[in-house]
Amino acid sequence: MRTTGLFAALLASVGLVLVEFVYRHHLTRRTYHWLLLVGLGVLPSLALLSTATVFLEETKIVGSCASCHVMRPFVTDMRNPESRTLAARHYQNRWIPDQQCYVCHMTYGVHGAWDAQLASARHWLLYIAGSWQEPIRHRGTFPNKNCLACHAGAQRFARVSSHAARAADLLADRIGCVSCHGAPHPAPSERGSTTGAS
Repeated sequence: MRTTGLFAALLASVGLVLVEFVYRHHLTRRTYHWLLLVGLGVLPSLALLSTATVFLEETKIVGSCASCHVMRPFVTDMRNPESRTLAARHYQNRWIPDQQCYVCHMTYGVHGAWDAQLASARHWLLYIAGSWQEPIRHRGTFPNKNCLACHAGAQRFARVSSHAARAADLLADRIGCVSCHGAPHPAPSERGSTTGAS
């Protein structure tokens, strides 16, 4: 999509220059208007769609989260071999080999991926506008289905008697996975302030 968007933008720019300054007097009025419609409407729309698609796909990458200094303490903790947070343990053990942040923060419903991408876009806009509040707090909950989507079928999970005993509570989110397995990220007091960081 990135190539498509760049090609559409380049084609629109070059086409409009050619239509307006080189071939304008050689075109019929109708052809001129159609070419303007393509150059000013169709191709820019394709470039915009491509840009939006690439932007939403980029929000899946850990580097996307790390690009905002507000989120760096979370990524730093995740990559810290001494950390015992859930994010760090998942990263250290390669339980989620790619897209660590995205996979755990998306919901696994029909619109889960879209909701997660929109949340990432909202975070980016707050960062750009400088309107976030510290300490950063997760908006919402960590639904157990995010954990269970990977762990429920694992033998190691099934062997734990408390998982079987509390299965209904886990599925209904009456008890959270994090209540036994610890915090997914460092507490606000462990992160330090990011205000003024570069």
